[in-house]
Amino acid sequence: MRRRLAAIAERAIEAAGASGVLPTPLEDVQRVAGIRERRDIGELPPALAVSGRRLLGALWFEPMAVYVDLSQPLPRRRFTDAHEAMHALCPWHEAVLREDTEHELFRATRATIEAEANVGAGLLIFQGDRFRTRVAGAPCSIAAAQALAEEHGASLQATLHHHVELHDGPAALVVTGRYPQRDGSLPVWGSTQSASFHRRHGPVARHVGGRVGDGTPLRAVIEAARVGATSARALRLGGAGAHRFDVEAFYNRHTFLVLLTGRSARRLSGGRRAESCPTTSAAGRPRARTPSAP
Repeated sequence: MRRRLAAIAERAIEAAGASGVLPTPLEDVQRVAGIRERRDIGELPPALAVSGRRLLGALWFEPMAVYVDLSQPLPRRRFTDAHEAMHALCPWHEAVLREDTEHELFRATRATIEAEANVGAGLLIFQGDRFRTRVAGAPCSIAAAQALAEEHGASLQATLHHHVELHDGPAALVVTGRYPQRDGSLPVWGSTQSASFHRRHGPVARHVGGRVGDGTPLRAVIEAARVGATSARALRLGGAGAHRFDVEAFYNRHTFLVLLTGRSARRLSGGRRAESCPTTSAAGRPRARTPSAP
């Protein structure tokens, strides 16, 4: 399915004259998708609004009009625009009318149609294989992702996700909540890793678990980011048979983004001693969307 979505996104980018143009001109892509109007979500007809929830965007198929909450930060607004464009570009989406809540837009979702629109939105924003070519051989770091995010008009979280998945070296991203649970740990909301990371270390969840325990070295890196926005440290993760990683954490005021990259034995032997951190376990009608963590 990803190949099909990539082909659809690529055709739209080419037809919009947007190939290699950054940030991707999403309104041009929407025109290619047949969208004739783009309005603020406040103009959504009352009869089509969803009571009690703030909507981020909606696609009304009959007039092919898209409604977007223009008060969102630019990266979120662009994601909403790209998400709605993919709904219009995928002919089978119109038959499945679902609301786009914040959860569906910015967190994991099991809804196939929404997942496809999310994947497609990333393909439009990062321009598919062009992003892979751009980052080939480049270091994977918070600083590198920040520069790429600015170029693409994307959030740091989305950029890190793409950079990690396409990185040719061992890299992984872990996203945690900011509020401690009853046991003092932070919940792990999601994770991804590069193919190289998976081959060398297995899934990142094996090393981090479902929560980050209070008092662990990994938690210390995260808490340092809470105060200083970004922190970095060399750690061993995974308890018995632990692996060595460089760990960077970034706090975006909503979540913690934790980047793990593999360390060579040579680098560790010449630097400071790595610390140990055991695993802690722990369409004819509008399509609407409400807010979520970026």
